[in-house]
Amino acid sequence: MNVPKLRFKEFTDKWQKVPLNLFTNIYGGYAFKSENLLNYKAKYQVIKMGNVNNNTLNLEKNPSYLNTISQKELPYLLEKNDIILTLTGTFGKKDFGYSYQIKNETNLLLNQRLAVFKITNSNYSANFLKYILLNNTFLNKFFRFSVGGTGNQANVSIQDIKSFKIPFPKLEEQNKIANFLTTVDKKITNLENTIISLENQKKGLLQQIFSQKLRFKDKNGNNYPNWEKKKLGDIATLKNGISKSNEAFGHGKKFINLQDIFNKSYIFNDNYSLVDVTEKELSENNLLKGDVLFVRSSVKREGVGLPCVIMENLIDTVYSGFIIRCRFNINENIYLHYKKYCFLEFSFRKALLKKSSSSANTNINQDNLSKLYVNLPCLEEQTKIADFLSAFDRKLDNQKAQLEHWKQIKKGLLQQMFV
Repeated sequence: MNVPKLRFKEFTDKWQKVPLNLFTNIYGGYAFKSENLLNYKAKYQVIKMGNVNNNTLNLEKNPSYLNTISQKELPYLLEKNDIILTLTGTFGKKDFGYSYQIKNETNLLLNQRLAVFKITNSNYSANFLKYILLNNTFLNKFFRFSVGGTGNQANVSIQDIKSFKIPFPKLEEQNKIANFLTTVDKKITNLENTIISLENQKKGLLQQIFSQKLRFKDKNGNNYPNWEKKKLGDIATLKNGISKSNEAFGHGKKFINLQDIFNKSYIFNDNYSLVDVTEKELSENNLLKGDVLFVRSSVKREGVGLPCVIMENLIDTVYSGFIIRCRFNINENIYLHYKKYCFLEFSFRKALLKKSSSSANTNINQDNLSKLYVNLPCLEEQTKIADFLSAFDRKLDNQKAQLEHWKQIKKGLLQQMFV
């Protein structure tokens, strides 16, 4: 097929396949010597593979700088509208092939294992090419040409990319498609910025509330009683989950794994994976409404100890050994939704991370977790705090849902508006 499924009605011409090197200058980055790179801010920043991920540019990740550049390094100074592409990743994975179009960033130098695309023909649009590199027509070719390198490394050569024949319409249609998708991208960027702003506001609210700079009052306008600080081990029992061999999985009782709770505030009955357990294991590792599950081990330091509240009794369900179950004593009066926030607030998280240990992963054990202190206002104030923050979270979740919706729209357009 040489016309797209979805098209602006004023265009009817067939798209023509064109080798990329016919209208672009494509070349790789420079092998800057690591001993010459600076780890403090200087005039030029060297863009490495790690700075380009998921089609975004992150200048904050392990930045490297140079004060001056030589004449032979000058061609690697990126210009506005240049498009860069990562060429190396993990064999068998699609963790490369990420691209980014330079906007207003200045004084950026391209490192090796990245390619740059510079338009050399005025009949072709850099803004349209940006979307070509995000489209499956290009990416499927790209990954077909990946070859193994050292260890489990995979590479795609620039010579191969130059030979790719990609369908292109005439310039007017290129511009119309690019402008339309740019409008979609602006919507996505605005939502991302709104989410960042809301998340920062939430952090500020958590800090103000749990430092007690911001207090709620009762229905008569009076202050609530002073808060208590209780050691977690005095008000709850903590227990690690179970570990099983691979043969035990695929049948039996429901099994909550790390992936089921990671970055989730609440958990309900659902279709989880299955594991073969004894009646004793099921009894000792059951999960009840009000239990809190903590991430015991995380690849990322900030992920360890994150809480997930169980919102209903989970029938015939056990949990992973990488999770710690926290079950509150029956005489402790703690509002269900408050449990989410009291373990996310700054002082608790800071203390938890201080108690955690790091090797390949960051870990927290039952003993150290039990020694942490929890802020406990009276039940009525707990309820007001949790309901206030829950309303804020609903606003945040709404924005995240909109963002995901627009990302799916963009994904569909990238498939339907291109050949």
